[in-house]
Amino acid sequence: MNSLTNNATTRPKPFTVNGLSYGVVRGPNAAGEWYWRARSGDGVTVWTGWATRAALVLSCQHIEPKAAPQLRTIEQLLDLWLDARANDPQLKAGSWECYARRVRALSQSIGALPVAELGHPTMDRARTGLAARGISPRGIVQHQRTLRAAVVWATEQGLLPPTLVPIDRATGAPKARRDHTPTDTEAAAVIGLLDGDTRLAVTVMAVTGARVSEVTTLRRSAIDLSGGWLHLNGKTGPRRFPLVPELRALLAPRADRSEAPVFLWPVQSPNLLIHRQLLAACSRLVQPEFTAHGLRRMVVNSLLRAGADIKAAAELMGHTAEVMLKHYRRVSNDDKVAGVSKAGLGVPLVAKGR
Repeated sequence: MNSLTNNATTRPKPFTVNGLSYGVVRGPNAAGEWYWRARSGDGVTVWTGWATRAALVLSCQHIEPKAAPQLRTIEQLLDLWLDARANDPQLKAGSWECYARRVRALSQSIGALPVAELGHPTMDRARTGLAARGISPRGIVQHQRTLRAAVVWATEQGLLPPTLVPIDRATGAPKARRDHTPTDTEAAAVIGLLDGDTRLAVTVMAVTGARVSEVTTLRRSAIDLSGGWLHLNGKTGPRRFPLVPELRALLAPRADRSEAPVFLWPVQSPNLLIHRQLLAACSRLVQPEFTAHGLRRMVVNSLLRAGADIKAAAELMGHTAEVMLKHYRRVSNDDKVAGVSKAGLGVPLVAKGR
């Protein structure tokens, strides 16, 4: 039994017929077949498929080499590579769909460029185009890896000269610091790069410290101009925030007391859209990355540094004082120095000692 099993799983030796070289890529499958690849004399893959060695030897004379496609644009390169990936039996459907999304984004950014222009300037242009689409720095690197994989594959297939293989891959910005709390200046710079409803929503978050989900789902009836409040409703229940003059001016045009949404989002997940655009804007500014949660911490710190009552600040944030201080308050060295100075520690003692 063991000898039979070993013979069945012994990797078949490669062979050549009619100018085509046949070799095993992987296997065997449950039927005892191996996944073969046939290459022409110049190294171009002309056929792949599952078969036993015996069956393949009988049928291989009917396999005719395919003419190598002529690649002119990067879009053609990406499409051809994606088609080849679709024929990979070990590639999961979800992985192929992920590759397809990246190929579409790359094609829209640099697809019209000739393959002869592949190189550092092309990767820079891809980085700029992908960032403009709201793709995060880490996502941009993944897209560039996909392009690099397509180029390597095309070179192996003899479709591109070897000189095009070394493509500079963007290192991207450092991984986003999820705990970074932006300064007012950093937040204002990012908001300045945003536009439309995204800019307004992020501005509301930067003023109120509201959660991103509370802002993206706001109803027009939540804007109470007569009472001077913005009504918020999140995971800790309803609360309200004073309509400061700046906030009132921004929201007044949408305060018609209806139940219509304040924002009309073109995507199903506006929270993710805002997250990506925040990171992309930070990357363009070459400053520390922060998320919507960082804006919430920024507001808490501003309130407490200005001397706001801790309980009042906690109610504005929709939390208990304990939770707010634990998760949102960030104490800097400047805070410590300012606290000691304000308290006047040591002054009475030094004066008395004199």
